[in-house]
Amino acid sequence: MNRAFGKVFKSESGVEYGVIREAKEPFPEGLSSSSILAEDCCGNYFVLLNEAVCFWDHETTESVFLSESVNDFVSGCTALGEVELEHGQVESAWIDPEFAKQFGINTKP
Repeated sequence: MNRAFGKVFKSESGVEYGVIREAKEPFPEGLSSSSILAEDCCGNYFVLLNEAVCFWDHETTESVFLSESVNDFVSGCTALGEVELEHGQVESAWIDPEFAKQFGINTKP
């Protein structure tokens, strides 16, 4: 699960969930009997229901199915600023070259 931290999960319909981070107690009462895998910065949780990973919305207390397994969930996570292109290629978001230089980042491929 650690491989998903700092990333977002993108569903097949294109909805993004996250940024995913390690879950910290105290947890909401509605999740007292759940297996909590992670949380996001907005108070929502990624939980394991049977073998499936679901997104638990803190505002509605409803769960949305995300993937059939933890492995499938982790595989569906991408780093922030990455866009999936044709044939599974991944390209980082554009960064202003002058801004990047301030941090020692080379923007040339």
